[in-house]
Amino acid sequence: MQGSYPGLLALLRDLVGSPSQEALLTEALEGALRLIPGAQAGSSLLREGNAYRFVAMRGHNIALPRYSLSLQDELRWYGGSLQEALSARPKITQAKVELSGLSQQDRRSLQGVNWALNIPIPLGDKVEAWLSLDRLEATPFPAEALPLAQELGLSLGVVLQMLKERRKTQARLEREEGLARVLGVLSTFREADTLWKSLPHLILEILGGKRALALRREGDQLRVCAAVNWEAAGFSVPRGNGVSWLALEERRVQMVGLDDPRLYHNTSVAPEEYAAFVPLLDAHGEGFGVVVAYAQASFEPDDASVLEAFGRGVGQVLARLEAQAGQQRELARLQSLTLASQRLTAAQTTEELLQLTVKEALGQTRASTSLVVLYRPKDDVLEVVAAAGFAAEKAAGTRHKRGQGLAWRVLGQRSPLYLPDASREPSAVFTSGNRARAAYLGVPMGDPEGQMVGVLSVDTAGVGGEIQPQDRYALEALARVAGVMFSRLQALERTNRETERYRRLVLMSSDLETLDEPVCMAQRALETLIDLTGLSAGGFYRLELKDTSKGSGLMQLVRGHERDKEGRLQHFASLPVSLGSGFMGKALATGKVQLIEDYQTWDGAWPSLVAYKLRTLLTAPLFVRGAPYGALTLASFEHKAYISEEHLALLEAVARRLERALERVAHLEEITRTREDALRALGLGLELRDLETSGHTDRVVALTAALGQRLAFPDLEGLRMGAYLHDLGKLAIPDSILLKPGTLTDAEWRIMKSHCDIGFGMLENLGFLSQTALNIVRYHHERVDGSGYPFGLKGDEIPLEARLFAVVDVYDALIHSRPYKAAWSHQGALQELRRQAGQTLDASIVQAFIEVITSRVRK
Repeated sequence: MQGSYPGLLALLRDLVGSPSQEALLTEALEGALRLIPGAQAGSSLLREGNAYRFVAMRGHNIALPRYSLSLQDELRWYGGSLQEALSARPKITQAKVELSGLSQQDRRSLQGVNWALNIPIPLGDKVEAWLSLDRLEATPFPAEALPLAQELGLSLGVVLQMLKERRKTQARLEREEGLARVLGVLSTFREADTLWKSLPHLILEILGGKRALALRREGDQLRVCAAVNWEAAGFSVPRGNGVSWLALEERRVQMVGLDDPRLYHNTSVAPEEYAAFVPLLDAHGEGFGVVVAYAQASFEPDDASVLEAFGRGVGQVLARLEAQAGQQRELARLQSLTLASQRLTAAQTTEELLQLTVKEALGQTRASTSLVVLYRPKDDVLEVVAAAGFAAEKAAGTRHKRGQGLAWRVLGQRSPLYLPDASREPSAVFTSGNRARAAYLGVPMGDPEGQMVGVLSVDTAGVGGEIQPQDRYALEALARVAGVMFSRLQALERTNRETERYRRLVLMSSDLETLDEPVCMAQRALETLIDLTGLSAGGFYRLELKDTSKGSGLMQLVRGHERDKEGRLQHFASLPVSLGSGFMGKALATGKVQLIEDYQTWDGAWPSLVAYKLRTLLTAPLFVRGAPYGALTLASFEHKAYISEEHLALLEAVARRLERALERVAHLEEITRTREDALRALGLGLELRDLETSGHTDRVVALTAALGQRLAFPDLEGLRMGAYLHDLGKLAIPDSILLKPGTLTDAEWRIMKSHCDIGFGMLENLGFLSQTALNIVRYHHERVDGSGYPFGLKGDEIPLEARLFAVVDVYDALIHSRPYKAAWSHQGALQELRRQAGQTLDASIVQAFIEVITSRVRK
């Protein structure tokens, strides 16, 4: 026994220099077999977590087991309690193979073991290792084996502690050296994304190990952005969950076992049982994310300071890189906004500006859709006036009532609104019909005076994803530029519209002054009024009373005009009317312009007209000589139109001007009728004095007018007046000559031929007679061969109207009897005209006359 202690001391001196715990326990087993009396075989085990793995085995025909034994297994083989093991008390027990904890196969190889001497090696509050010495002979271990074994166990505990401290010191130095290297590498990164991808490798450079990952903070999520030996791509941790958020919120490293219930997702993969969660913080404690490293052995308290230094170093570099990236993004954004402003400046109209704005909004952000909605105060709605991107064609032109759509919230709060998931908002409108997750960002658009005019928004509908916070600033800047430019262009367009409006009014007024025909005046006025009011169509109606006692009848469309030529006016060509009811009847009864803002909801609406989607109606009554005459009516279809007081006054003024024209026409028609009656009476008087055949005057007037129409003669009224007055000069011819039954003498004939000049002289100073009428009176006896009188003119020297009337006069004279001749037949008279054609009469006019008279005879 005395000789065993020097050997034990020599063994311990050798063990102190062991490079590892495994080497130490292997040498300790071999030394114990030499030094402990009775020991013939054995094994050594080292704690790994809560289990023990075999490090060495001697004297048994068993391969070193690759499986672990539990503490309970070891305590059963030990034959004592945990407290006894922690006090380093060795025990000799009679071996029972079934208590060994070995596999069934390995137990069969242990059948030769009779006694076991188990030496616990405690360290702190754990049994760090076991030496198990076995005796194969039936006799037990000698008594001196126990104290020697206890001395060995206590000494091994001291050596293990020394080795562990040495290894801890070495590991700390290695980690500090690794930290220094990593901190040096951090300064070389130029992009934050590259650094994030490298973080798992960098922390493993410090701690060793095989698995790590980096979680980047994105709003209320921590999302895996880089990993080593990690397969859960896209994994994220919501705010308030797991140890990662705890590390960020407490701003300190969290080192836990993978059985910790606080873990959001248990990532334990044997043999790893521990994890360190390192928050990445800038100088102000602002967290960018977390790096997680996994290890087989528990982390030491000293590791926390190294990892915190790593987290702070990474955080500061990230802060610098993101600040630089932010400056670069801001510079790029400012450049983009400058270019966008330049592009927006090129817009010539508000419509063009807004279309450019939504396209720029898509270019400035990562959104899939961009909209501009404008507030329409008259209808209290928001209208989508410009759209680009996903489902733009469905969104354009849609109108949303108050509270319908997120833009109302933006307009109400007069500040930007960002929603990471708009599908959760009940008021959100998804034009595509697919209510799926989509981020939304809306910013108000205002004019230079701060008045809100609408909202510029972007969203990720159709594609999902996030809108970056910095996009808000880009969109706000774009909205400000667009709002100012919109107000300016709108003012310019308003000025241009007013200028054009006044130009159109002046032009219409000028045109109306030059027009005498009321229908033409109405047509011109309708065209201008429809353009200026934005209405769809209009008509000039004439009243036809059927029952004067009841004031009922029909309003007949005289002239209409439609903006889009859709043919809707055909449904309004003849409308029943009763004075005092209906939109036209009420206008005629009151004598005032009537406005119906929406015919669809008007109490007096007719279902037959409602079906044609008639909306806004504007009617001005027309009176002639105090009696109802008709109406000037404008209308819109499909949409309500805004009618201002100015529009009402304009229609009133046009109606009064049209009334004056109708009054003038009625007066002129009366004068014309009176004048024609007087001229006809004069012609009939000449017939009686000249013994003309009854009806000669009426016949030549009618035939002359018909022939003039056939030849498209421009002055039909002059032809009629000339036909009435052609023989007016005979009033100055004495009856002795005019009524002489026999042949006239030369002197008498000269007097008779003077009636042409006499008639011309009597009429030439009458201002209401045209030159056409005067030429018929003076030249109707001229002949194309020069044989006529009073001047013997030939061919084209004779005015066309005189040549025209001469054919009619000759025909009528031929087919009616005179005191000096009998009447010719119709066919005989036509044959005579053909004979004289080209000689005394104009051939082309004769041909036209024959066509006219033949047509009249057929009728």
